[in-house]
Amino acid sequence: MTWHWKELLPVDRFSVRTSNHITDIDRRTLTLLYQPLTGAMAHSLYVTMLSQLEHDQYWSNEQTHRQLMLLLGVSLEVIYEERKKLEGIGLLKTFKRKDESGGTTYLYELQPPMTPKQFFENDVLSVYLFNRLGKTHYRQLRERFTLDKLDHEQYDELTYAFDEVYVSLHHSEMVSNLQSETENALKVRRNQELIQENGSSEFIFQQFDFDLLEKSLSTFIVPSDVLTVEVRKTISRLAFVYKIEPLEMSSIVQQALLHDDKLDLSELRKKTQEWYKVEHGNEPPGLGLQKQPAKYQTMIGKEPETEEERTIKFYETTPPLTLLEIRSDGSKVPVADVKIIESLLIDHQLLPGVANVLLEFMLYSQDMKLSKALIDKIAGHWSRKKVQTVKEAMQLAKQEQRKSKEIANKVKAPSSMKRSGQRKQQQKRDKLPKWLVAEKENKMEEGPSQKPIESKKIDTHQNEKSFDQMLKELRKSKVEKGEG
Repeated sequence: MTWHWKELLPVDRFSVRTSNHITDIDRRTLTLLYQPLTGAMAHSLYVTMLSQLEHDQYWSNEQTHRQLMLLLGVSLEVIYEERKKLEGIGLLKTFKRKDESGGTTYLYELQPPMTPKQFFENDVLSVYLFNRLGKTHYRQLRERFTLDKLDHEQYDELTYAFDEVYVSLHHSEMVSNLQSETENALKVRRNQELIQENGSSEFIFQQFDFDLLEKSLSTFIVPSDVLTVEVRKTISRLAFVYKIEPLEMSSIVQQALLHDDKLDLSELRKKTQEWYKVEHGNEPPGLGLQKQPAKYQTMIGKEPETEEERTIKFYETTPPLTLLEIRSDGSKVPVADVKIIESLLIDHQLLPGVANVLLEFMLYSQDMKLSKALIDKIAGHWSRKKVQTVKEAMQLAKQEQRKSKEIANKVKAPSSMKRSGQRKQQQKRDKLPKWLVAEKENKMEEGPSQKPIESKKIDTHQNEKSFDQMLKELRKSKVEKGEG
């Protein structure tokens, strides 16, 4: 979620452009292959933009974003978020221009989707589609885009060559033509370009540390001879999908090169998948997001001074999957819990730091269990409240905790069970995160009808790990796995 109104207004104008004709097979690819990854609304936005181009037209007239809102029946915020999905997956390029009058005009350049062959051979998209659809549906879908190979040995080719059909101009004719207007007619104007057919969308990865990879490989091979442009693209994709660090990738590259001087991309993919199976099992990786975006981190560049600030920084700098790994003492996160994370990030569009707070709150309030129905209910509420920072999420979690306490206090338990209920409530409080425990203690101090808090402090070290302990255990688990 983003402060979209800082970037986009309903009165801002836009036009749509494409340099490639979108074919029927492109439309099928968009619907069947891309839509499961981007979602129906992003697909609808692409098709709506495409519809602005009339037949054989490659540049639309200008419109306002308000008209786009009316066509789609959604808010500008939704359009902005869905636009980013199209940009990220390589289906859209966005350009911005400030007008002399002070207004803003956007240019949306639609990119054709990959061909089915490119899509299914892509190391990123094919894996995520497999994860989204499952083995059976994935194979059925792939069958729709395949055809039987032609056995050329059973046929005699009769195709004529170009020079068997056409003749070349005489030298004198060529000279006379070149001296005429033909020479100018063959040139394309500088401010124009020819239509490109069968283009393919591409997305960029910029976070992989190739310098570290090259230093690690330099003792084994000459990196410049092996790391071609195509190899670098493949390594970036594989590293992103399978979460592979440069030193681990160095080992995988060396294994792929064991019997050859040239890096075979299919062998690299095979070795990467073997590494992933050893580390994580047969379940394919799912499409997720990174840690909390920098623009929504309140502790970025600051050294935490209080326990609350350390907690906020931890949530902001830790991916949700890593958080669950820490809470599981480094053991593998169940597939069902991984899908809950994906749902929080993709379906409810919560930012990773906000998802961390929700997961932590649910773990400690539900005896370390994650109930998807309850999580979806709270996530829907937070999504509608447009929670974007960790601090906002923690405040909402504290409100939820107060509401639960108020409901519990309204239930009058029999006197014979009152002391037992108090002991259970004390045990439950001991298991809560520190920032929630502190909230409850503050409320007890402020309430006029409440007794003073006992001087004996709660021993939270037995039931909850501190921030420093969590980081130590994370580093320890990485060392045991060979990541350190």
